[in-house]
Amino acid sequence: MRHYYLLILILFSSLASAESFRGFLLTKDGYQLTGYLNVLQYSPGGNIITFTNDFGDEYSIHPFLVSGFGFNYNGESMRFVSRQHEGMWYFLQEEVRGRSISLFRLPKGGGRWVDDSMLRMFSTPPPEYYLEYGQGEFLAVPRGGYKRNLREFLREASPELAKKIGSRGYRYRNMDAIVTEFNERSTRRRRRL
Repeated sequence: MRHYYLLILILFSSLASAESFRGFLLTKDGYQLTGYLNVLQYSPGGNIITFTNDFGDEYSIHPFLVSGFGFNYNGESMRFVSRQHEGMWYFLQEEVRGRSISLFRLPKGGGRWVDDSMLRMFSTPPPEYYLEYGQGEFLAVPRGGYKRNLREFLREASPELAKKIGSRGYRYRNMDAIVTEFNERSTRRRRRL
């Protein structure tokens, strides 16, 4: 019996500290459902978001059910897409939107709206960054081997940039700057033609 009280106390404390943000869910068929997004949690199958619609009904939404969601956090627009990687579904945060490639990131517990405690229990954690290119194709960019993967990915389209990967300013933590530079280079190349 004592274990049940402890479990209820833990669940209540995690829910009590969660903030709600006014936002929307984007359904698979293109509709926007408005309401409040509460907390994004990781689970053994990926992650889920708790959503309360405008009627007060609360749902746990798995990424395969919707196309994405969005809300404002500290004055910044946050947009997420749902994608599958190695059999698990994730909500990925949009970092850089570009014409050639876009950068998405796995949400981490930096804000009070993300609970990533389960993520730490994964035997092999999923990659932090993902590149979207072409017709919705995704490339996962794990920390280990990112130089080789990025150089190979960029070699044909931008050999100059591919050579810089791994040097100062072109490391894993600079992924948003790398993607922005790639998009600028590809835009300049198009203008010349």
